[in-house]
Amino acid sequence: MNEASENLVKKFVSTYIPKKPKRITLKLDWNVKGSSIKIVGEGLEEEFRYDKIISFSSFAHGILEAYREAYGKLEVIPVSFREDIYENDKVSLDLYPTGSMGVFDIFIEYKKLKRD
Repeated sequence: MNEASENLVKKFVSTYIPKKPKRITLKLDWNVKGSSIKIVGEGLEEEFRYDKIISFSSFAHGILEAYREAYGKLEVIPVSFREDIYENDKVSLDLYPTGSMGVFDIFIEYKKLKRD
């Protein structure tokens, strides 16, 4: 895991959390040894290109840290060998790396708070 890449991901994603993205995708381009991060949501589509490879671990850790700062502690729920869900009563992040295709998708769901 590369701390510089993790911090880069965290900083980029943190700026878009208030817009409540629905999906954040890391795509690796082995031909040019670079990466791109795409953030998609309602009325939101932003892409960041980076001239180095961002590891799946750095990507996931950067996003999880950004969401922990914004929404608090997240509990992990293992789904399968390659998939985990991190959630609390405000947000749920479904981490799904496809690996061989060089794509890692994180799907985000924002929970409505129940009022008494």
